[in-house]
Amino acid sequence: MGSAESSRENLPTVSVIVSFLNSARTIENCLFNVMHQDYPRDSFDVVVVDGGSRDDSAEICKRLESRFKNLRLIVLPGCSESEGQIAAIAASKGEVIMFTNSDIYVPRSWIRMHVHWLEEGFDLVGGRVFWGGDKFAFTWNVPSPDGPQYEQQPGMGLGFSNCSVRRDDLIAVGGLAKLQSQHDSEFALRMVKQGRRLILDPAIEVYHDHPLRSLGGSFRRSYGYARNHVIVSRNSYGRPIPGSSQTARRFLLSAIKEGALINSLLVYKELYPKAKQHDITVGFFEFTFIRLLSAKLGQAFGILAGTMVPRASTSLIRDLHGPEGSGSEAPTSRKLHFGPNEEEAPAKQTVATM
Repeated sequence: MGSAESSRENLPTVSVIVSFLNSARTIENCLFNVMHQDYPRDSFDVVVVDGGSRDDSAEICKRLESRFKNLRLIVLPGCSESEGQIAAIAASKGEVIMFTNSDIYVPRSWIRMHVHWLEEGFDLVGGRVFWGGDKFAFTWNVPSPDGPQYEQQPGMGLGFSNCSVRRDDLIAVGGLAKLQSQHDSEFALRMVKQGRRLILDPAIEVYHDHPLRSLGGSFRRSYGYARNHVIVSRNSYGRPIPGSSQTARRFLLSAIKEGALINSLLVYKELYPKAKQHDITVGFFEFTFIRLLSAKLGQAFGILAGTMVPRASTSLIRDLHGPEGSGSEAPTSRKLHFGPNEEEAPAKQTVATM
């Protein structure tokens, strides 16, 4: 390989895409984590698109834009998330396109770990999402799989909170669809259907700061995601669960483990120590109650609703985010974990350490 300098020169350029609306509560934390990567700063850029926020999101981004030369803000009032991402891709130049959301906090090695798998010959790379923000969102987590996975399965989808693809492959399969929601799932299924290789690495974990706030909020969001995903899968593959029969068996086994409370116990034992680091406190019995009566019951009804739709058209997909985006509450104060030689972050920043 030669010197460290030649290794640096051989790295692909990367463009990170974020499309958002009304995300003042989280956008600064999100971008600080993205900007402080262990990837050469002159080898990646970040393009953020504001769909016309009514809070301080744009002002926060403008302040950061003046500080980081490789950060660019585009304001497109009225655009949807997918339309914002399409615009950001067009404005970017990276050989690799990476997606994340405004309420996601990525680790320092995030870009490097994605690039590693793309360099190994995979076409689409995803990872794990740690659901946080409050105790209701925390119940959405699933047990960690044993090592990288090569088919979609419960808890390891290819959402645009944690995803990468080479620009050439994205263009070759037709780019992104302009859907109200679930355009990331539709894109991933289209990639796989056209013979592209995917990998889901649980070691690439991001933190999702998305409080659901109540049993009803968790149920409605879970229902909506499940319904939309089933419609997308039926539209792409003609059946509710994409992939091979092995994938279908995984989903069935996961449902059985939920009913037997096995998954609840595994998730709580594995992830609750990490949840407490983010000021999320909940006892096991309350955790299980919330998980079954909101996240899992909503998911079951959503799957049923998506399956019963007579004609699985993507026009039936519903927008799950609405005009509020990630909310505009004040950020909570967290401890900083920047590495050596990094410029000091402003107060009230959360830096992912997973």
